[in-house]
Amino acid sequence: MSALIVVDLQEDFINGSLAVKDANSIIQPIIKLLDLNWDCVIATKDWHPQNHTSFASNHQVAPFTELEFVNPDNGAETKLQTVWPDHCVQGTDGAKLDPDLEEKLDILLPPTTAKIVTKGSLKDREYYSCFRDCWKLDNTDLKDYLKGKGVTRVVLVGLAYDYCVLNSAVDASEFGFYTYVLKDYTRSVYPEKDGETDAKYKSSGVKLISFDELHSMGLDVPITNC
Repeated sequence: MSALIVVDLQEDFINGSLAVKDANSIIQPIIKLLDLNWDCVIATKDWHPQNHTSFASNHQVAPFTELEFVNPDNGAETKLQTVWPDHCVQGTDGAKLDPDLEEKLDILLPPTTAKIVTKGSLKDREYYSCFRDCWKLDNTDLKDYLKGKGVTRVVLVGLAYDYCVLNSAVDASEFGFYTYVLKDYTRSVYPEKDGETDAKYKSSGVKLISFDELHSMGLDVPITNC
């Protein structure tokens, strides 16, 4: 059983406040991927309150500054994290999925199941992964959902290659899924560092693959009723 996870293909990451360079170029290729024979398709969304701790505006500093954050559970562990322009605020246009992707998700028919997973709604912690927050304290329902569907293999695409796709893939691998990333169907915030990012995937057991490699996985057959 295989799942496609489309990570954060949202307006703010495409053309909005935190737009990733060249993000528009992957939208239609990703939408075409949905026609392959996945057992389920997941689309993830950042879904932040206006007072989210990842927003630079809430710390009176410039976007892309690194700040030290404290574990919201034990108050002892700390880590450096980047703060960002306000983005994907709940209920705003910037938080919406790309409209063509949303339309495609609406018309997917059985045997494929489509689901939207939101993340980042707790104000006091960063979320890059679609499985859990950066402190590994709060979990979305995605792991249990996939396990309940019998999914053993996940393929990730979307935004951004070096943040939310990376952290989602690393968590998926840690949770025991065979995990793959279609690199050509992602884009990075810092593409000049892709070599370092590639190494992080590989050290976590995540395989970087091309579209042609889906053939050997039996995933390149169109769904006839979509």
